[in-house]
Amino acid sequence: MTVKNKFQLKREATYRKLLEAGMASFAEKGYASTTLSDIVARTGQTKGAFYGHFPSKEQLFLHVLDYQMQLTAGWMNVPKQYDPRETTLSEVLAITLERLSQMLGGAENWILVLIDFHLQTKQDPEMQDKLKAKYGEWLGGIEELIAVLQEKGWVAPDKDAREIAMQTIAFNEGYTIFSALFGGTNSHALIQGLVKLME
Repeated sequence: MTVKNKFQLKREATYRKLLEAGMASFAEKGYASTTLSDIVARTGQTKGAFYGHFPSKEQLFLHVLDYQMQLTAGWMNVPKQYDPRETTLSEVLAITLERLSQMLGGAENWILVLIDFHLQTKQDPEMQDKLKAKYGEWLGGIEELIAVLQEKGWVAPDKDAREIAMQTIAFNEGYTIFSALFGGTNSHALIQGLVKLME
């Protein structure tokens, strides 16, 4: 095992601070409205330190998406801890979504940030391809969740997990946009909508 020196440890700490600052800034202000100054101000670092880690705001954003995947690793296995004889599908979905939110540190309305990023980079095929690849990873995670729900008996085994995963992403995005436009979320409506997709 290689022991890291002080410089390497400091560099890793700065990288993580920039990721966390970026995630918080994007969640608060959106992608387009977040500036490099917003991000570095949260860290006490300089723009030079930022460019020492990321060539652009777009690249930071992609790293933030990777970081979120690390933070939420294993979220789809939350239902394995529960018994379908004692916990309804509604309850286990609510628990799973709450756990996912905790893993993300409560970053709200992230779907709106993704739409903002898409709009700002839609003329850049490389960025669009990278965003599509991320959606593929998220789709795979939801598909794993459906498989767990099927194994445990909450969802019928003959249901198409991939199709349900695609519908879940579409429903969740629509729900999030509707909530943002018309003020406030209704977690009961979200959970019941997801249940209907899975039953």
